Amino acid sequence: MPVPDAPNPTPHRLLRSIFAFLFIVAAIPTVAKGPEPSLRIPLEDLGFQPLSPEFLLNGSSMLTLHYVDDKHLLLTYVVHRLIPRLANEPADDQDRVVEALLLDLPSGNTLARTTWHLHDHSQYLWSLGHGHFLLRIRDTLTSFAPLANLSTPEPFSQQPFIVSAERRLAALILSPDADLLIVESVKRTPPAQKPKTDLFGPSAPSNPQLIERNRVQINFYRIHAGDDGGPVQRTYAGVVESSSTGDIPASTAGYLAVVDQGRQHWAFDFHSYAGKTDELAAFDSTCSPAPLFVTHSEFIAFGCKNGNTRALLGGFNMRGEQMWQQGLFGDFIAPALAYAPAGGRFALSRIMLRNSAVADQPISSDEVSGQTVVVYQIDSGKQLLRVDCSPIERASQNFALSPNGMALAVVHADAIEIYNLPPLSTKDEAAVKLAQTSAPPETDTPVHFSGRAAPSIEAESVPPSDPQPDSIAPSPAPTVNSPSTPTDSSQIPVQPATQNPDASKPPPPAATPAPADPPSGDAAPEQHRAPPTLYTLPDDKHPGSSTANPKDPQQ
Repeated sequence: MPVPDAPNPTPHRLLRSIFAFLFIVAAIPTVAKGPEPSLRIPLEDLGFQPLSPEFLLNGSSMLTLHYVDDKHLLLTYVVHRLIPRLANEPADDQDRVVEALLLDLPSGNTLARTTWHLHDHSQYLWSLGHGHFLLRIRDTLTSFAPLANLSTPEPFSQQPFIVSAERRLAALILSPDADLLIVESVKRTPPAQKPKTDLFGPSAPSNPQLIERNRVQINFYRIHAGDDGGPVQRTYAGVVESSSTGDIPASTAGYLAVVDQGRQHWAFDFHSYAGKTDELAAFDSTCSPAPLFVTHSEFIAFGCKNGNTRALLGGFNMRGEQMWQQGLFGDFIAPALAYAPAGGRFALSRIMLRNSAVADQPISSDEVSGQTVVVYQIDSGKQLLRVDCSPIERASQNFALSPNGMALAVVHADAIEIYNLPPLSTKDEAAVKLAQTSAPPETDTPVHFSGRAAPSIEAESVPPSDPQPDSIAPSPAPTVNSPSTPTDSSQIPVQPATQNPDASKPPPPAATPAPADPPSGDAAPEQHRAPPTLYTLPDDKHPGSSTANPKDPQQ
């Protein structure tokens, strides 16, 4: 029997078949891929050695990544090798060796390298811009410019910068344009001696005494780093005194003050050192906002939606405008910032947690879900890129934004990954120019803080020049009482360049001690606008971070 021919499919049947196929394909789950780097430089090829996650999560500075210029990187990391013994070495030293490499982009070739012998686990490197860097060894600061001096026998040769002979460096803070350096120091005290042990156990201390807390001396310097590789020029700009270390939202022209207007409504004032006050935009927050400059004329502020959890981020300018506001989702610690004022951009790094945690307490790898970096356009708040870092570093120096703001470098998956960012649009270019023209005029006026509120700032005259150009003089200083700020799982960084050279405590870094909860802002409606205050940011860096980092166990 012959087999009948199959009927030709009608157009309707054919369309139904196509739609059914497309529906099945759409139902298949797909994994969204993140952005692909334009360049990967394997760390193993550079001699990188794996680092302890315990040290990295506890705040030890063991890995740094910086742009020298738009085409060169400076990578440093701890290496495991024999450490030379030094005469009269302090008993509490924690010696280690750090390798520093100058890398060419995009080849990834090593152009120069050197090693440094360090004596603690705190932050040791800061970028001064224009290819210059600040190196801390104990309480001595030097500068170097490896690319500018590449043709010399010693590209990493160091120039004297600051020597703190009588005080211990507690925090270093750089402005986004790296033209203002804030050095916080405390009186040097000898390490505590171990109590003697009797035959039948330790003896009880006799006549216990309360030790008065060290006051923090804050020295300000205006700095300029040229492109010629010569010594960094610095000018002493003033000194104040505070009860604790912490970030100060200050620029070369003035500082920001947070004003409580009542009913969880806040405002910002800009006080120039010449005595002028500009009233800026308001900000609704259930906690006292924490502002940070991102350019000379723009700043961001971290606030709270509910309680004291900092889940709000807003952008502001010196023209009195709030440019944008958005939420920060998830529990996090150790936020840190990198800046590219020339491109109108900044990058924010956060260590994301599976559950909330206390900011200044140790954490384990089980509590951490990752470290993310987001690049923002300053004028619009637009998120340009979101990537992850690994290994996770609480000191947050494992990412860098190029000076022109066109690329982001991160350490991820055993490599340095370079991500190209979108070029500036015509609107972005206009916003950058407007920000530059809106900046307060440059001034050589000494840094001082005026106004009287709770806490108060006692204004005094500031010496016009540095009495000891190469040292931090322990001279009397005006007093600044730090305000109370909340402690939560999302504290604001002290400028990303801040780490505590005294690594004497096991917990991670804290720019300020755990303070009491701030007032809720529910003042009577008829309350007048309060006088401005100098606002010190909360603890846990960092960013632009604090120099307060822990004393880690011996490796």
